[in-house]
Amino acid sequence: LGYNRVGSRGFISMVTQLVDANATLCFLSFYNNPIFSFTSAQSDRDAHSALHSLISQITGLRFISLGCTDIGNAECETISDALTSEECSLVFLDLSGNQINDEGVAVLCA
Repeated sequence: LGYNRVGSRGFISMVTQLVDANATLCFLSFYNNPIFSFTSAQSDRDAHSALHSLISQITGLRFISLGCTDIGNAECETISDALTSEECSLVFLDLSGNQINDEGVAVLCA
């Protein structure tokens, strides 16, 4: 799905369907989509929940590309929490080209 116009609603819908279907994927790319360009607080909460589910609940998911998706420091806590869950099977997470600064990196490394 890289290089499209998938926004937060599409991202939330896709992740919800994958989790509900108990999908087994090993690679998923949302690269260069405006997923985390929020228009409302509800979208923000729902996208954070979907992000956590994507990282921690999809069986066998080894690679996720979330580069250039407007992820910022606010999403780093959600990512860090999901990465430390027992269900997480990721070996590669692409966060390139986002708005993460030193503060976000500190959260990811905590």
